[in-house]
Amino acid sequence: MSLPGEHERANAQKWDQRSDSYEDRRFDYFRWMQKRVLALIPFEKGGSFLDLGCGTGWAVRYVADLLDGEGQFIGVDISRGMLQRATENAAGLRNVIFCNALAEQLPIKNDAVDNILCTNSFHHYLHPERALAESSRVLKGHGRIWILDVSSDDFLSNGYDRWIAAREKEHVRFHSTREMAWLFSTAGLKYVQSRRIWYPLKAHIAEK
Repeated sequence: MSLPGEHERANAQKWDQRSDSYEDRRFDYFRWMQKRVLALIPFEKGGSFLDLGCGTGWAVRYVADLLDGEGQFIGVDISRGMLQRATENAAGLRNVIFCNALAEQLPIKNDAVDNILCTNSFHHYLHPERALAESSRVLKGHGRIWILDVSSDDFLSNGYDRWIAAREKEHVRFHSTREMAWLFSTAGLKYVQSRRIWYPLKAHIAEK
């Protein structure tokens, strides 16, 4: 994969540097948030699951184990360092694959995925509308996407958005619930609902 711009290269470098420590216990709070969202998904054995911005592949391994390896479990990330760790951590698991790619350019065929997860990654996407269009392309009919991220719905979360943007060049922006509904619609996805996971985090859900 060739990264098309400075923003993508900065993101890849940032997460490469964090790959060795991303499974440390200090990040257990992130697994807890992921579990809260995964508990909402009606998984079925034999189905297909995609994690956008999969990092070291924890969610991919969790779902593969949950379904006893019966299905297809895919992780996509911009960081080669993260994917190296993901591959090592998933050794021995059946039907698990990791791909170095952008969310805007998925190496997956049309109508192939039942459920897509994206946690704490969407605010890094320079072109979120393209990422959602790609997600729509690879989703099966009535397949769903589940995006967990900070929602800039009020004064405090908007202030946090500005604070992060001033300190992290890889950050693009957090989106409000209304903006997420609009982004889903522009990608041809039907907005289902948004559910508070833990302030200011929400899970935004849409269906093809």
